[in-house]
Amino acid sequence: MTMHVNNSGMDRGSPVPLYFQLAEALERDITSGLLQPGTRLSSEPEMCEQFGLSRTTVRQALTRLDQRGLIERRKGQGTFVAEAQPGLWLLQSSSGFFHDEVDRQSRTVTSEIIRAERCASLPDWACTALGLPPNSPGATIERLRSLDGLVALYVINQVPDRLADAALSITNPNESLYRRLHERAGIVAHGARRSVHAIGAPAWLAPMLQLPEGAPVAIIESAAWEESGLMFDCFRAWLRTDRARIEIHALEPTPDDDLTHTSGG
Repeated sequence: MTMHVNNSGMDRGSPVPLYFQLAEALERDITSGLLQPGTRLSSEPEMCEQFGLSRTTVRQALTRLDQRGLIERRKGQGTFVAEAQPGLWLLQSSSGFFHDEVDRQSRTVTSEIIRAERCASLPDWACTALGLPPNSPGATIERLRSLDGLVALYVINQVPDRLADAALSITNPNESLYRRLHERAGIVAHGARRSVHAIGAPAWLAPMLQLPEGAPVAIIESAAWEESGLMFDCFRAWLRTDRARIEIHALEPTPDDDLTHTSGG
């Protein structure tokens, strides 16, 4: 059955790209349960008419949702809301925290803020990732995150000083940093580069992840940028893959891929 999403209206005076606004509106309908798994979305021409957007803009929005694993395209049938996959962190999504990848699946994600403060000097790895001079100031947010009551992830985010106030305005430990940066500073994640490798849990980390020292964990390193190419966040995250798995989607290029590709998110 085809279901038309609610037309929440596009704000054409906003600096936020229209494709991102549409993707966010569709995501809200999916995560709220208004659009259930298996629901067939309106066709591209129908969305163009409904939202007053171009075909390219609609395709960009759908590409973003596809990359986030929220929808699936079936050849000759249409586009459908994807079935939930438990404990999934979609690695190539440019969204920031693991919460953003699992909150749509009706699983309970809780967080504890370990540290959130300004830093007179960011660590060397963060300055390099953010393209900043050594010893640049910024802000650090460290959180321990649990999935269905079980500790799954320890993550350290570093942001440049220009975004410190926005980042540190978080009061709810479960809140998404990227959503707060969007609300307070107009930041829209345009892309991110990520790497992942396995390590043995060091002595300082093992107790937090409730593991014996040396137990295998995945470490994910990320740096994210705006549409202008300006870096706005980097993080290191240590993940228990027995409690949350990582998935990578390989997307097939389209004939107009140069118009619709959004650099990983």
